[in-house]
Amino acid sequence: MFSEESVAVIGMVLSPHGVVGLVKVFPYTDFPERITDLDRVVLKNSLGQKLMLIERASVYGRFWLVKFKGIDTREQALTLRESLLIIPREQRVALPEGSYYHDQLVGLKVSDPGGQLIGKVVDLHITGGHDLLIVEKEGDAAKQIMIPAVKHFIRKVDREAGIIIAELPEGLLDL
Repeated sequence: MFSEESVAVIGMVLSPHGVVGLVKVFPYTDFPERITDLDRVVLKNSLGQKLMLIERASVYGRFWLVKFKGIDTREQALTLRESLLIIPREQRVALPEGSYYHDQLVGLKVSDPGGQLIGKVVDLHITGGHDLLIVEKEGDAAKQIMIPAVKHFIRKVDREAGIIIAELPEGLLDL
């Protein structure tokens, strides 16, 4: 139905909620209120993918309660357990200027302000404070460095050119 590269996972069904087909969903988004704007999602589980229409949805504490069309009993809702809620990437919430989704940074090259290539972003690590860019060092694929994803170090992100300009603390590349 969708390729992995063209979708975003926004949550996972945890369990039925009540007896009329509602499910409790753990959101994977920083924008929990977005569930009320959606009218359809793809559910993906071990059996495959299926387009589901949303009859109603609400924020319920730190969870979502979702009622899908055609899911009218607790037993039917139980079959959706551990399904991922997927949307096309173009339906994600627009971020403010200077903010990026993680997948928008993976694959970008990283260079210093003088144009010296440092490496390529291969992953991000989410911490309690700020995210870390995991950069595979140029010329040494076995060596990775972590760059804090903060304005103090990340001077510019140019997605069109495929590059991040980073000003690293002295000695970081030697670790």
